[in-house]
Amino acid sequence: MTRNNRVTLLRVRGLVGCLISLVACGGKDSDTLLVGDDTATTEPTPNDDTAPPGDDTGAPSLEGSCTDDVRWGSFAVESLEDYGYAAGSVLDGVVPTAVLTRVLDDGECTIWKRENPYCDGGCAPSEACGLDGVCVPYPVSQDVGTVTIEGLLQAVSMEPVTPGYTYFDTSLPNPPWTPGATLRLRTGGEIYDPTVLQGVAPTALELASLSWTVSRDRSFPLTWDTPSGASLTEVMVKLSIDQHGITPSKLECRFADDGAGEIPAVALAALMDLGVTGFPEGEIERRTVDRADLGAEGCLEFVSTWSRALDIEIEGYTPCNRDEECPTGLSCNEELQRCE
Repeated sequence: MTRNNRVTLLRVRGLVGCLISLVACGGKDSDTLLVGDDTATTEPTPNDDTAPPGDDTGAPSLEGSCTDDVRWGSFAVESLEDYGYAAGSVLDGVVPTAVLTRVLDDGECTIWKRENPYCDGGCAPSEACGLDGVCVPYPVSQDVGTVTIEGLLQAVSMEPVTPGYTYFDTSLPNPPWTPGATLRLRTGGEIYDPTVLQGVAPTALELASLSWTVSRDRSFPLTWDTPSGASLTEVMVKLSIDQHGITPSKLECRFADDGAGEIPAVALAALMDLGVTGFPEGEIERRTVDRADLGAEGCLEFVSTWSRALDIEIEGYTPCNRDEECPTGLSCNEELQRCE
């Protein structure tokens, strides 16, 4: 199995696991690392049942991502290499470990670290350990009625699946849309007001290669095709290289969709300094994001994404499952999946 196929399989398994026990795609025992936009504000978008406004060219108005500390819910429609899907859930709060710590900012790139809070004596099954070491009520998934997505090649109408009130449709064509189409997600239900969010179907991202070798000593430039005409899309790169760390970190670079970007060497070095274990994972996306207020304190977002797994190699580092995969003179630390 190639590394790209392995990463795709992990994405499929992760999606299935999240849909079964989804609590912000990160239940009590999940290792999913959720990343938000710390620069985003929480100005509301329309949450009635009318079409949201756009500019005078007909393009939708998009408000960007929720921040981690208020993201109560997220829905996504996504085109992966092998399948398209729509999925999401809404809680009544934020899982404490979903609120990440900003470790480094360098240009368009940020390193985020997930905390591992400790509560003396542990917490009850209905509680989570807060970042301040105090047990808090664990957020509960909510029924937001029928969720529909308009503008796709195949109509999507999702009812909540219990237990857990998760939403998903894995029967979509791939890609699920005509590039450039305006997408519109609508929620229903009585717990929160019906909400309308928008997106734009992204075009496929064309790169010279999805196999990258990165080094702590040099920046990594990348180029891609630009969409025709005015674009509301952005390009995002995510690298995760510490799969077995206690407080794993992720590098996230958010680029304007103008055809070129660079991951700085200082960011790559800082990420490696935080730990390298297991098989590195990477992802590149072209996407749009919209958000709206949810209840008194929460935020709901809708992400429309074309995404591909990256085959990441780190110069001077060899991941492994057994000794035979290691260079001469090294053996495999099977717990950390690395040659030492």
